[in-house]
Amino acid sequence: MRYKKIVLIIIASVLCLGLLSGCGHKNEISIKIETYLQEEYGEEFEVLSWNQPKLLPSDNGAIYATCISKNDPKHPFEGSYFNPEEPNSKIEIIDDGYAERLLAKQMENMTEEAISQVAENYYIQGDITVREEWQDIPLEEISKWDNYVKLRNQMEPDYKTLGSVWVYIDTSTMTGKTDEEEYQMYEEVFRDKLGGEALLFVYYLDHKSFEKAEAILEKSAFGNGGSDLDKIREGQPYFGTIMRYGSDKFDDSLEIFKAAKQGQEQEIFQ
Repeated sequence: MRYKKIVLIIIASVLCLGLLSGCGHKNEISIKIETYLQEEYGEEFEVLSWNQPKLLPSDNGAIYATCISKNDPKHPFEGSYFNPEEPNSKIEIIDDGYAERLLAKQMENMTEEAISQVAENYYIQGDITVREEWQDIPLEEISKWDNYVKLRNQMEPDYKTLGSVWVYIDTSTMTGKTDEEEYQMYEEVFRDKLGGEALLFVYYLDHKSFEKAEAILEKSAFGNGGSDLDKIREGQPYFGTIMRYGSDKFDDSLEIFKAAKQGQEQEIFQ
């Protein structure tokens, strides 16, 4: 029996060495990223997962890490890093993604005032992109919503969009607001609070689908839900629209909103 245990330990060790140059390597990368984020922002962070796509076995390319701030544990964000091969070297930052998360959080908070009146259970996910030419602006400046809006509104028309708000509603907990009231509240948020052009997507999910979607959203950065999230949303009613720069109305009317909530294809009404 002792011989078998020794053999199993050896096999496990060999397998570990074959995975990213050692079992400890995964943990080492996570620690490096968490340490950098904590030192940089004075908060506690956790790396939920990371991957390092390689085109060739010899590649030592970018690492994409999905992280959370302990102050905002239900909304992961993604950063990209490079880990030098030299021993005891610090991880290098390509874009840690935290400015985008802070801005997205403000977008979510502004939208929540309306969403919380529509349903008791919901998940709001903001999507923000800080342009490459703004990467050197200090976090305390770029992460202020008014500063970000000003930068966006100064861009050419094709680049004015602030971002998008994705809302997932558990329809079993809806409060009974009329379609007119719900639509008006969304429009007011986008007109009076956001300060610029932005997209809105609202998914109306049954309870089981909402729970499945929420579980994915709470462990994935924006856009990383992949086919699993698409499969959950498939066939569920949704409304998607935009309020353009300088407008005080959604592109899509109340009638389209009502039809969308009934599960009718929006393209028919556009």
